[in-house]
Amino acid sequence: MGSGGQDVSAHLQSALVREAALSRLLLGAARMLGETLDPARVYERFREILADAIQHDGLIISSYDPTTGTIRCDYAWADGKTLDVATFPTLALNPSGGMQSEVIRTGRPFLTNDVARHVSEPGTYYDVDASGELRKVPESGPPDARAAMMVPVKFEGTVVGVVQAMTDSGTYYADDLEVFEGLVGQMAAAVRNARLHEERTRLEAREAAAHAVAAEREQAAQILEAVGDGIALIDEDGVIQFWNRAAEVLTGVAAAGLPAADVFRDWDALVARVPITAEHTPPRAATLPVEIRNRELWLSFVAVRATTGVVYAFRDESRERALDDAKSDFLATVSHELRTPMAAVFGAAQTLLRDDVQLSELQRQELLEMISSQATRLAHITDDVLLANSLDRGDLRVDATEIELDVLVREFVQAELPNVQLHLDGGNVFGDRGRVQQVLTIVLDNAVKYGGARITVTTERGDDVVRVSVADDGIGISMADRLRVFEKFFRADPQHERSPKGTGLGLYIARELVERMRGRMGVSSQPGVGSTFWFELPTR
Repeated sequence: MGSGGQDVSAHLQSALVREAALSRLLLGAARMLGETLDPARVYERFREILADAIQHDGLIISSYDPTTGTIRCDYAWADGKTLDVATFPTLALNPSGGMQSEVIRTGRPFLTNDVARHVSEPGTYYDVDASGELRKVPESGPPDARAAMMVPVKFEGTVVGVVQAMTDSGTYYADDLEVFEGLVGQMAAAVRNARLHEERTRLEAREAAAHAVAAEREQAAQILEAVGDGIALIDEDGVIQFWNRAAEVLTGVAAAGLPAADVFRDWDALVARVPITAEHTPPRAATLPVEIRNRELWLSFVAVRATTGVVYAFRDESRERALDDAKSDFLATVSHELRTPMAAVFGAAQTLLRDDVQLSELQRQELLEMISSQATRLAHITDDVLLANSLDRGDLRVDATEIELDVLVREFVQAELPNVQLHLDGGNVFGDRGRVQQVLTIVLDNAVKYGGARITVTTERGDDVVRVSVADDGIGISMADRLRVFEKFFRADPQHERSPKGTGLGLYIARELVERMRGRMGVSSQPGVGSTFWFELPTR
């Protein structure tokens, strides 16, 4: 083989050796760069690998956003020190000049060993030293770099970044650019993998956070469903976005999705009277009459501002309101009941004490009897109030012994009201004899006050019970009053127009006593015809 053939052979052998070395370099780079999923660490390892392959005094890795046409520095290293990328300004792509812009526009790598000449051309150029000081060139003087290589980073054929290496004293050759391109390709693939991992991690974290928020909201919704107060979230358009089970039970309306005005009559006027709690201030409740689907309720509202509207918590205070009204009626009734006997006692006593009036023995006796009877009446009122209080506290003792009920009723009625008709066929029951007499007293007194001329007492045996009925032919009781007649403080005649006596506690006491003897009590009535109050006691 001649010398020419030997030269060709040597050249081919050298090329093969170089290709093999480049392959080993790129394979090692891929292995090292793939060991981390942190983009910043990938950049550092890339620079370390590059230092063993190509001499350089500076390295800049930039990303390019095609949608905005801007170039941003992602990594910078100069004179042995990693620099703060925040000191590098975001640059706009130069449509006609600039080394970096040219690489992005053409998608081809760039090599120069005369940086000073290129920065004198139109464009924006910066130089930076190890201190991180950034200066614009050539206005502030010539660049420190003598040679530079720039390689585009592509994704699916589109340039998405540029990597540039610079040296202050060396020279770059085509072989250096080839190695640089290969290493940049490995680095770009590793960065893409790292960023995909970051994105996947962010998505997983976001999904986990979303699941946690959903679970928290579900738990909050379950709690709101379980609380006894009605809870409603009403948005800015006045539409009910949340309506818990308690709200549905309280109002009788499944209102979620409905305008609040469709549920609450005069909603605008109502909501204007409910103060919305400001931040860091205790809530203030407003108790208001509310009409819901032709029902009137007294609701206590608390309102708190939320991000999507206003949360209203409300509870039904209709019973408390009715109880307050009943208490007011009771106080008025008791005051009225006490005033009359006390006035009589006071007047009679004052008359007996006068020295200027001569009273006959008969007159003195009548005054003394008046004092006695009115004092007895006062004692009965006091007893009723104390007994009702004992029943409320649950500390009233009721015995259970066998009672000959017919005998008890006959003896008691004939002694108190001999003109009452009796029809007795009941037999024995178990209860408290004194409390049974007390119940009879209350029911018969009620029949006398509100009944007519004829009162009938009947006992009859049923299944394991004996029923005692007291019927009259009086004014009767309306349906509305029949539903409330056993309530504490209730009076069918609250203004005392038909009878001056009564605290509104009698029938409440009677029913409570019967129930404590394991019985039950009720009433049937027809207005204008009469009423029948009955109670049942067990036979065993």
